[in-house]
This record gives sequence, structure tokens and C-alpha cells, in this order.
Amino acid sequence: MKGRFIHQAVLTILLICQFSVCLAINNPDANDSSKYLDSVRKFADNVLKYGRDTYGPKHTPLFVDGLHAESLEPVIWKKDGESWVLCNFASQQPLMRMLDGLTKLTGDSKYRHAAADATGYVLGHLQSKNGLLYWGGHLAWDLEKERPVGQYAGTHEMKGHQPYYRFMWDVDPESTRKLMGAIWATHIVDWSRLDYNRHANAEKDAVPKWNHEFGAAIEVPFPTKGGNLSFANVTPPLMHSGTMLAVLDKNKDALTWTRRLAYRWQQGKHPKTGLCGGQLSYRTHDRAQDALGHVHPSINEAKIVASYHQTSRYHHIPLAQMQAAEALLEAAGRYAEVGREFIAWALEDLKIYANRSYDPDTRQFIALMTDGTPLKWQEAKTGYYVPKSFAPRNPDGHLLWSYAMAYRLSKDDVHWKMVRQLGLSMGIGDVGSPGGEGRVLNSDTDRADWRLIYALLELHRVRHRRSDRSMLQVACRVADNLLKLQRETGLFPRPGREFARTGDEIPLALLHLAAALEGRSEEMPPPMFDSRFFHCEYHGQLAQHQQKRADKRTYDNLVFYGSP
Repeated sequence: MKGRFIHQAVLTILLICQFSVCLAINNPDANDSSKYLDSVRKFADNVLKYGRDTYGPKHTPLFVDGLHAESLEPVIWKKDGESWVLCNFASQQPLMRMLDGLTKLTGDSKYRHAAADATGYVLGHLQSKNGLLYWGGHLAWDLEKERPVGQYAGTHEMKGHQPYYRFMWDVDPESTRKLMGAIWATHIVDWSRLDYNRHANAEKDAVPKWNHEFGAAIEVPFPTKGGNLSFANVTPPLMHSGTMLAVLDKNKDALTWTRRLAYRWQQGKHPKTGLCGGQLSYRTHDRAQDALGHVHPSINEAKIVASYHQTSRYHHIPLAQMQAAEALLEAAGRYAEVGREFIAWALEDLKIYANRSYDPDTRQFIALMTDGTPLKWQEAKTGYYVPKSFAPRNPDGHLLWSYAMAYRLSKDDVHWKMVRQLGLSMGIGDVGSPGGEGRVLNSDTDRADWRLIYALLELHRVRHRRSDRSMLQVACRVADNLLKLQRETGLFPRPGREFARTGDEIPLALLHLAAALEGRSEEMPPPMFDSRFFHCEYHGQLAQHQQKRADKRTYDNLVFYGSP
């Protein structure tokens, strides 16, 4: 009798221990946040110590763009016999968000003060007379000689950039108001049609034409004149600046025009398929026509779901649009009405993309004409494009993030189905049903993509039981994989790279995870789709992988940083 009692007691203890281990694995607690917070602080402390401007005769609160992961020497860009110590504030917005969030989580004010000092200096010294900043795709600031530098004198470019305007507004509202308005004033080239260009003149006077007549019922896409390119990846910067100008400045004109821009993409849908290409306008001489006109006579870049047009239109715009919508919903009233429209349009776009482009057998998204015709991509001629440009595309972290956010906002099973498909193909396992049935997550995933953390945090927000922290478990695994990239200097160079960005997205994602583990996500700057790049000729020695195909120019991520 006594032996049986002892045996049962031992079994009970073993079961309790096993259950406790399972809880520890499946339910990360706030203590787990410390290693991620420590990692972020190490990164931030060293960027503050070694990444500030100590170059040239005048030292400023600005940051260098990148540092060597061992020596902590700055990135040097070489062009025309000159060497530039680059500060591209557009590429440093993750750093600004991270420093602000780090103060909120730790209570240490030095991080926010550093971000405010840099932001204030930029708005006070790097703003051109028309309100634009010397930043973005083709412009940066040389810390050595205190001057704008880049590929083209005074050429402002924004693609995918979504700066931390709310923080800028706190620092200097007047300069921030001028900047957000200038982005519209200079990049919109035809207000009646809402045609825009990815390039703008940073030196030419311009003011927003909020009172301009608008052709609401025109056919989209439409032909444009000259070399204008209305890439889809220019819409997020325009939409973000318009949204934040509307919200922060209570500017209803900005709200009206931002809604019109978002709706242009709805007008551009093919009437039978609902698909939309990657430009609102198209040129007479079109690069897609050069590549595939011999097999698709009616092709142009505004009528294809392919290449970077495909990712910009369907992986990025819906995500940016939903993020803009949440800022509008918070503002209430007419702003919230527009926000609800933004969400509805984004949800429908993602449904159409899943239905028309996704191939469940290959788990890829095929390239199409907007009428639904699959592109004969293998027959493309080589020029600006190559055949591979039009090949089927793999899902990426931004797309999973988009569908996860879409489900949170809609609770529509169509979006959950895509989350489940993409999760399987991207190594996080089977998310099962929304209620958790059939869920088999991959807690041993080897994926090290910071974008997956945001997707998993979205899914964590829609859990049916508060005690369910399974999505956090996988997010922690992804974060642990990212921690393996961190050097003793605190930086996160990508595999095979020696330099790392100061505006790295990894520390910001880790900080968001730490906040979620502590139940403090609401204190953080909202997660945001953003972009970081400098596109310019580089006249130092380059290996083949550091060069851009068929172009004298290259990108800073190719030369120094890698991706994502």
C-alpha cells in the first residue's frame, strides 16, 4: 500500500514537472524580455558612443549611417575622388523609433534625448528652402564637410520611406509641417490626375496645391509625358506624410488628397480580375514593353503584377495603408471614416492577390498581366529587365505581416488561410485554426528575419485565450536567431558582411518583442513598414555582388550591409 502511494506520488511530481516545463516553453514570461532588452541597450549605448558625428571641424548630434562591426569605423562612400562620411537620416528612422521606445521601456531619458537632438539638428540644418530634407534615395549629408551629397545635385527621392513624423512634430512642429507639405508639393507633378514622380527638386520653391481641381473619374492607369515614373513604392511616403499632416496638424485638405491617392489604386484595378499594376501612369517608351512586348503586345509597367512592382503594390502598400488607417482611427471623426476605407481597400487587395497570384502547389506568387494572363517570363529579352525579373516570387516577411494584420483588423478567414499557408512556407510552422486547433508551430525554426517578429506579434494580439503565448514563443525563437548575429560591439552585421547600419531594424523589432513580453506594447512607437537605402555611383573597388546589374550606380546595402 505504502509502495503504491510512493509510486503515485512520484508520477504526480513527474507530471507536475513536465507540465511546468511545457508552460515554460509555451508561455514566455516577462523575465524573458531581459535578454532582448539588454541586447538593444548594448546596441544603443555603442551607437551613442561610437556612431555620433565627430568628423570634420564641426561635431554635431547627428549619427553616421553605418559602422564597422569590429573596428567601429564609419562607412565611407567614395565618388569622384571624394570620400563621404554618410548621414542619411531617412535610413536612420528605425534608430529614432528605437531610442524613443527604449526610453519608454527603461525610463532612461538619454536615449530619447539623443534622438531629439539628432532630429532637431536635422530639421534645423538639413532642410532645404522648400522644406525637403537632404536625405532619401539619392541624397545624404556628408559629416566631414557638412554638405549635401549624392548621385544627382538636389534630387530628392523617397521610396517606401515612412519617417517618424510624430516624433519630429514633438521636436519641431513648424519644420515638420513644412517637410510633410513639401513632399506633396514637390513630388506631385499633375494634381488633377494625381500623377507623381519618385524624383523631386530639393531646391525649387513649391507649395501644396490643396485647392487644385481634381479629376475624380479619369481612367487609371493613364499615359504620362516625359520620363515620369509613378512607382507604387512612392505611395507609402506620400500616404504617410499626408496622413500624419492630417492627423497632427488637423489638416483636412491633406486628408482629402491622401484619400484620393489611396483610391487611385482602387481605380487602377482591372474590371474583371481586380488586379492592379505597379504604376498609376505609364510612359510611351516602356521598359516592360521592351522586355515582353513581343509576346504580350499590350504590356506596360502599369499593367503588370511582377518584379518590384508586384512587391510594392501588394506586399507593401496594403501594409502601409492599414498602418495609416490605425492613426486615422485614433483621430476619430472624418479621419476615422477614411481610416475604415483604407482598411477595406487593403483587405480586398490582399484577397485578390491571394486568389489571383498565389500558387499553393509551389507556394509562390506568379507574375501576371492585370487581366490575369500569366507572363511568359522565360521569353523576356534582357535589358533593364532580365527573364528572372518576372519569375514567380517567394513570400516575404512583409507579406506575412500584412496578412496577419489584415486578419486582426477583419477576423476574415480568407486572411487567416493565407497566414497559415505563408507560415508553413516561411518556417514558422502550422498556425492551425484561429482558435488554435491543429496548431503545430516550429519552435526550433532557424529563420532570422526581423519582419517575422512583427507578424507573430500581430497574431499574438488575436489569440482566443489570454494565456496562449505560443506566437510569442516562436517570436522569441526568431529573436534568439537574430541575437546570434550580434557582435561584441553590439552591432548586427548580416552574414558575410563587415559593416552594420545604425538604423538597423533588428534592435527595434527586439524592443517590440520585449515590450510584448512585458505587456507594454501600447507604450511603443507603432510598428511601421519603412525603407532604408542610398542609390549612387560608388567609385571604390567593388566585387560583383556589390554591384548593381547593368547600372553604374549601386546601393549601400549591396556595398556594405546586406539585407534584410
